[in-house]
Amino acid sequence: MPQSKILVDTNSYLRLAKTVRPLLFVTFGDEDYCLYILPELNEELSSRKLQSKFPWTEEDEFIENRKSFPVVGRKQKRLINEAFDYIWDHVQTELPGPSRVDALYIAYALELNVPVVTDDQDMIKLAKAFDAKVMTTLELLRLMLDCNHTDMKTINGLVEYWSHFGDKPANFAADFKRLFADQSA
Repeated sequence: MPQSKILVDTNSYLRLAKTVRPLLFVTFGDEDYCLYILPELNEELSSRKLQSKFPWTEEDEFIENRKSFPVVGRKQKRLINEAFDYIWDHVQTELPGPSRVDALYIAYALELNVPVVTDDQDMIKLAKAFDAKVMTTLELLRLMLDCNHTDMKTINGLVEYWSHFGDKPANFAADFKRLFADQSA
């Protein structure tokens, strides 16, 4: 069975990778879901600001896990680049906020017909403007829970960690209640 690829953007990667290990390039569930990043995420993580805030991303384990990317052929790459140009033009004229990397993630998601995981509200608006599949980090965690790829103890630990560092995703309370109400003790 072919993999069901899911792209993970920078903010979701940073929220999950330290706890869900290894996060990327591991299949789970009956649909063989597999999480990927784009090479541009590694470029973003090389910024001094992110390195100082998330020094663990430079540990060998995480560097190694970020070496696999979705494979695309020459024709797909051309179509991704064309979609990116169109999406980036939209960002510059209609929806300022998303970065070039955000627009590239949306282009990949459209061309590969896969979801992208993000909590970035501007990126979610951009994905919806182009009918790209998008899910939040909490929705991904629910999928992982349903596939027995994680458990509520891990999810609750993540929530505590996010709370401690003031890094809860937007709409956290409503989304957590909607997605995990059936999990309360």
